[in-house]
Amino acid sequence: MNEISLSVPPYDPAVGVVAPAEGGSVTVEIVDGSVEIFGDPAGLRDLARMLLALSDVRAPKGAHIHLDAGINPLDLGSASLMLARDPRAR
Repeated sequence: MNEISLSVPPYDPAVGVVAPAEGGSVTVEIVDGSVEIFGDPAGLRDLARMLLALSDVRAPKGAHIHLDAGINPLDLGSASLMLARDPRAR
């Protein structure tokens, strides 16, 4: 079995959530009330890094990343997306 390993810097309160990007491509679409995320391998790894960065135990509740269309990694035709650490979670 092949493993994929991603490296994410630890959360730094002076900087916030940092997730280095490979420069992949992702499109978020809303189809019949369902969110669909399509990406090339690098874009999917970019999203994975962002989620891992938000999962860092040092990241505060409510930490978030806004992704807007045309801003890496989202394509121009993409819907905007927000990734966030649940402010209600322990």
